[in-house]
Amino acid sequence: MVRNNKETDNYFIPINVIGVPASGISGLSVELQELVLSAKMISGSERLLKLLIDWWISQERDIELPEIFEHKKSAELIEWLKGRDKKTVLLATGDPLWFGIGRYLSNHFPTDQLIFHPSTTSLQEAFARLGKPWQDTNWISLHGRDPDPFLKLLKKSPNTIGILTDPNKGGANEVRELLESCSLHKQFNFWIFERLGHSEERILNISPDEQIPELDPLHLVVLIKKQKSITKNEPLPLFGLEDSFYLQHDDRPSLMTKKEIRVQVLADLELPESGVIWDIGAGVGSIGLEAIRIRPNLKLLSIEKRLGGKELINANASLLSVYPSKVLEEEALEVLNNEKIPDNLKGPCRVILGGGNSEKILLLNKILDLLTSDGIVVIPLATLEQLDKVLSLLKERGCKSKVSHHQAYRGIPLLQGTRLQPMNPVFIIKVKLR
Repeated sequence: MVRNNKETDNYFIPINVIGVPASGISGLSVELQELVLSAKMISGSERLLKLLIDWWISQERDIELPEIFEHKKSAELIEWLKGRDKKTVLLATGDPLWFGIGRYLSNHFPTDQLIFHPSTTSLQEAFARLGKPWQDTNWISLHGRDPDPFLKLLKKSPNTIGILTDPNKGGANEVRELLESCSLHKQFNFWIFERLGHSEERILNISPDEQIPELDPLHLVVLIKKQKSITKNEPLPLFGLEDSFYLQHDDRPSLMTKKEIRVQVLADLELPESGVIWDIGAGVGSIGLEAIRIRPNLKLLSIEKRLGGKELINANASLLSVYPSKVLEEEALEVLNNEKIPDNLKGPCRVILGGGNSEKILLLNKILDLLTSDGIVVIPLATLEQLDKVLSLLKERGCKSKVSHHQAYRGIPLLQGTRLQPMNPVFIIKVKLR
C-alpha cells in the first residue's frame, strides 16, 4: 500500500476493536487475550475498563498497564484514536458491528484501519439460555432511539422480538409500557436477561400483572408470543374490544378494523333487536361478531375472500362465544351476483361494507338493491378517491348519507410524559335509503 506523505505514520496504525463477551476479558480466546496484553493504548467504557484492570492484575505477569482512555463521549474517543501512535485496542461489547460502536468508527476511519474481532451478542447468549433457535427473531434497539420502529414492528405481530434496552429511558419498564400502550402486554412471554455471563446473572420471566424488580442497567428483553387460547376467562367489555383480543392472519397481522373505528361503526349501525346483518369484507370478523354479541337475535352473514378467512372468523366467534349464521370465503360480488346467499339471510337491514377495493362501487350498487327499506349501510373508507366515488353513487341513487372523518391517536409513553401516536385516518359513510 502506498502511503500518502501528507499523513503521519500513526494514521496507519490499525485499531483492533475487540468485542468482549458477557463473561468478560477472560472469556476471550487466548489469541485475543494476548492481543490485549500486547496493546500500548486501550480504550473502553468504564465497565469494560474495570473488567480489564481486574483481569490484568489477575494475570500475575510482569506487563505494565498500557495507556488507558475511558471514553464517555464518542467525539472524544475519535480524537483520541486519531492521535494514536502505538498498538491500539478498543474494547466494545459483544459484536461491535451489531448495534455497537462499529458503524460510528466506520464513519470516521477507512476500513483498512479497523480490525474487528466480534464476540457473541447478548441476544445470542439469551437464546442460548432459553434453548430456542433465534434465526427468525426480530431484533431492535431502543438505546438512544425513538420507539416508533419498535411500535411498527409490533404491528406486524412477530412471534419473537429481541430488544436491546436503554436503561436511561426505563429499560425493561419502557418495553412494558410500550406493550401496554398497544394493549399487547398479555400476548407475549416477557423475559428479562440481566448481567448475562456474570456470576450475578439473573433470568426473569415476568407475568403481565407482575411488577418488574429493580434491575442492573446491563439487561435486555426477549418477547415470545404466547399461543392464544380459544377460551377467555376474563370479563370483556360489551363492545369495543382491544385489537389484541382477536386472532389475526400471521402474514397480515394488522389487517383489521381498529377499536376506535369499530366502536363508531357499531354506533352508526343503530343495531336493531332482530333482523339480518351482512359483514362484507369482514377481515377477522370483529365488527359483525361484536354486533351479534350486542344483539344476539341478529342473524349474521360474514363474507371474506381471503384464504383462511372463514376459519379465522369462526375461531374469533368461538373466543366471543357468538355464532354467525353463515361465513363465506368467497368474492363478495360473486356471492351477490350469483345469489349464493341462503334464503334466511336475504334482505339485510344492516350492512357493513369493508374491503371491496375496485369493486366497492359495484358492491354498493348491488347492496342498495337488496337492502330493506329501513336499512342502513356503514362504509369505512381509507382514501379520498374512494370517498368521492361512493358519494357520487349515493347521490345518483338518491340516498341520504352522512360522512364523518376519524383521526384517532394512542398515547405512547416516553421517559417523561406521553406522546400521541397517530393512527391511519378513516372516513365513515352512513347510508339510509330515502
